[in-house]
Amino acid sequence: MIRLSVSDGKLQCQNPPPDRGWTICVSDVVLIAEYTTDEGPNRDDYFLVFITREQGELYYSNVTMYAAGIEESLTNLESVFGCSLDLTLHSSTKLNSRVVWPRELAGFPYFSYEQVVPHGLWEPLRTTVRGKQIESHVSESICEYLAKLIQPKPDQPKTDQPKTDQPKTDQPKTVQPETRQMQPRGLFRNQN
Repeated sequence: MIRLSVSDGKLQCQNPPPDRGWTICVSDVVLIAEYTTDEGPNRDDYFLVFITREQGELYYSNVTMYAAGIEESLTNLESVFGCSLDLTLHSSTKLNSRVVWPRELAGFPYFSYEQVVPHGLWEPLRTTVRGKQIESHVSESICEYLAKLIQPKPDQPKTDQPKTDQPKTDQPKTVQPETRQMQPRGLFRNQN
């Protein structure tokens, strides 16, 4: 059984065997979102994603909303963040998503959805049998927000280069969403 808990400033997701879980520092969390799929009721269809910034990289940690301890963990997080984490998608039966925290982004769509255009000989037939294929991507506005979090500040030297007394001549690079290092880690029930 999947269990979520908060203790000593860490959010921990456990599932036997122990190597399938994750632990993150609550202070590293930069965004929390909720999302639903259309795969219920036989599979989990309601999830939370915690995005953390760790050593200049973004990590995505997912957990099913059906995990044990989820309510207590959310209550603990609310006290740490000093605000209510309003979850509103619990009865959604379709693809849906929204940012829960930080407050200035709450309610914004987390994912954008697009229909996959069938190509080749077999994909149109597969679409006829299985139905429309939909892909989800982190929405552009959320990608822009996250990219700002990992961009080096103009007045700070890059951590991977030694400091020099020479003036900087190049402008900081803009980090595009597709080039950011976003490392997923997740834990879902019913996953093989």
